[in-house]
Amino acid sequence: MINLGNSYRRYALTVDKINEFAESDPAQFVTEAEAAYRADIRDIARRILESPEKCRVVMLAGPSASGKTTTAKMLGEELENLGRPAQIVSMDNFYLGEVRVPRTPRGKPDFECVEALNIKTIERCIGELLKTGESDIPTFDFAKSEPTGDTVHVSLKGDKIAIIEGIHALNPIFTEHLKSTGGLKKIYISVKQGIHKEGKKGYFITACELRLMRRLVRDYKFRGSTAEHTIGMWDNVLFGEKKYIVPFKYSGDITINSIHIYEPCITASEAVGILEHVSPGHEEYDYAQDLIKRAKAFVPIEEKYVPENSLLREFIGNGKYGD
Repeated sequence: MINLGNSYRRYALTVDKINEFAESDPAQFVTEAEAAYRADIRDIARRILESPEKCRVVMLAGPSASGKTTTAKMLGEELENLGRPAQIVSMDNFYLGEVRVPRTPRGKPDFECVEALNIKTIERCIGELLKTGESDIPTFDFAKSEPTGDTVHVSLKGDKIAIIEGIHALNPIFTEHLKSTGGLKKIYISVKQGIHKEGKKGYFITACELRLMRRLVRDYKFRGSTAEHTIGMWDNVLFGEKKYIVPFKYSGDITINSIHIYEPCITASEAVGILEHVSPGHEEYDYAQDLIKRAKAFVPIEEKYVPENSLLREFIGNGKYGD
């Protein structure tokens, strides 16, 4: 494996400093954070193309609400700007469907486990793309929660690169047999840090909770999910990450920190209204109240300052890349 620089940008801003910037010049605060993230993606695209081994497939993995989908599209744009167009492939299209996926101990469909995907088909498709540059990718009907039976032909002719994104994209079960093939690069993305409060030990809001804020907003707006449902399933999501994603995160050639340091001024502010719907006496009520208290510690920034091509638009909507 050629290590392309397994480091990532870290921010040292506290709640107090974030609020200071949010109050004094929110537009500039957002602009600088967005420019830094885009510069990171541009640099990654450049390093991929400058690697001695020509890349044909990029595997991009990360936990829930890490910003995989938008980052894959951003990376595709930057690769194209450098002369190598990209084709995005979502691993979600390889799900077996609600009827065929394994069950949790409670008997519910376990979409977090790697066995929820059609492993053999993924192996075949990645191998074909690396060896021939052609493959027929299945499609999935999310409304019915089952494969459609149809495929989409993906061709890497014209020097294209395939970017395959999904929570399990770094799992070696899909690529172990392709070690000698070459042309494969791996990227891990997540929120890699929490936010401190000045003079206090530990994180005021953890990296996992920043992702939870993203999920609360997105699931409420676009998936019809209540705060109770999103919080209630979060432990299972984190359990799945610990078992199926975290063990392989260090196998990536590159790590991306997807935090947008101003984001709690956007997502936390929006999450408050959603969390306030959790009724007293509900099992998630106390945690919801705790999140509300911490979310309200951030000075809100108006959504109008967030550019349409921001990663955060994946969660708050009205973005260039779709919701």
